[in-house]
Amino acid sequence: MMMNVNSMSNLFSTSTDRTTKKDLDKEAFLKLLITQLKSQDPLEPMKDRDFIAQMSQLSSLEQVMNMSKSVQSFVNTAAQLYRTQAVSMIGKTAVVKTNVINVENGVPESKVFNLDSPANIVIKIFDSNGKLIKEEKIGQVEAGMQLFAWDGKDENGTKVKDGRYTFKILKTTPDGGYEEIPSVESGIVSGVQFDGNKINVIVSNKIYDISEISEIHA
Repeated sequence: MMMNVNSMSNLFSTSTDRTTKKDLDKEAFLKLLITQLKSQDPLEPMKDRDFIAQMSQLSSLEQVMNMSKSVQSFVNTAAQLYRTQAVSMIGKTAVVKTNVINVENGVPESKVFNLDSPANIVIKIFDSNGKLIKEEKIGQVEAGMQLFAWDGKDENGTKVKDGRYTFKILKTTPDGGYEEIPSVESGIVSGVQFDGNKINVIVSNKIYDISEISEIHA
């Protein structure tokens, strides 16, 4: 633990201030070294190699501190650049990956997905708690852009309540497993929101995390 040394006399006092301050690490190291030199036994002075070793530690400490400042400066610059790039999206068309489907007035949103090749499709819909409420086996679907329109009913044929639901579009693979296909939608970016390190983008009056955007068009 690094100590904030206030004076030579209170170096080993119980009242020593132990608050660690990054900008005093180098100064504290020097004070400790000077105290050690003054307090050494004249009959057994510090050997040259011990002194050199401690000076090397000081040099390493200084390098680490300088590197830490450089890294932090780079991080701050990169964050500012990232925000500037996000703001530059405003007014452009964004393609967003989404697995959210909203139901309003009993009518679910339609969703679009793209198939590179024909595939057998299964769609699973979940409520806000992640519980599976509907599984639709669409069957074989041709390649290209496809529209999915949920009827807003659960497995029992009961209309679901208005709200936010999630879904997965799955295609069967040759080994009998499933591969998820992202649903996409596009719209004009009308705004950007900053919440700490998080950046949200507003597209067609909906808020998306910037990581959900897959394409930007002028």
